[in-house]
Amino acid sequence: MSVVSVPAAGVADASAVSRVLQRWRRQIAGRHDLAERRGVREFALVGYRTRVGLAEQLVPLEQLSFVALFDERDDEDRLATRLVGARARLAETQLVIGGADNTLFDKDVRAAPCSGNGRRLDPGDAELCELALSWEKHLERVNRHPHYPRRNVLRWPTWWCEVAAAPAYVPARCHGGRTLVALEAVLELTLPILRVFADVAGLPKRQVLAGSDARRLLCGTAGPATFDLFHTRFRRA
Repeated sequence: MSVVSVPAAGVADASAVSRVLQRWRRQIAGRHDLAERRGVREFALVGYRTRVGLAEQLVPLEQLSFVALFDERDDEDRLATRLVGARARLAETQLVIGGADNTLFDKDVRAAPCSGNGRRLDPGDAELCELALSWEKHLERVNRHPHYPRRNVLRWPTWWCEVAAAPAYVPARCHGGRTLVALEAVLELTLPILRVFADVAGLPKRQVLAGSDARRLLCGTAGPATFDLFHTRFRRA
């Protein structure tokens, strides 16, 4: 009788997928009826992610993304918990965060995970599944405790631009041999931009927003930036 050996990496991957599915069943599927009766939790979580291994205070714009988690009712009036990821880009005279053109993913955490790139979590993507389930657990904790700290307005990074040279009268900072000027000043003076950075010092990795309308919480303007972490290219307007 022949024996088929399974590579150790394959066993480890299968075990990780199994743990994700078991956790989802306990945390989400096991509370399905209770969650439907409770309805939409009137909070949203918003945070940011950087590339693996990046721990700098100043993060290049192309290595930064934002994530939002919130409840809503879908077109069939079923409870959905959306996990939206988006990048930011500089578009002429404005920094655009999220929106259809900058969407990275739009997942329904309440849907059973399966492999693929659709609306369901992929259990093989351990990092994203961990983020989704840990954030959903935090959202539930916030919802249960009325005195949990929360905000009404999102806090964003401070935006800086690398320029070849800045006028003497413009406040600037040096970092790693680069000359950096605040984005607002660069746009006002129409200086050529080499690169955009986000100063995330002191910025919470996860913010709690309170409000019954996720659309209003997650769309708006903040200084030189316009943001939309609600509407995505995976979803109709």
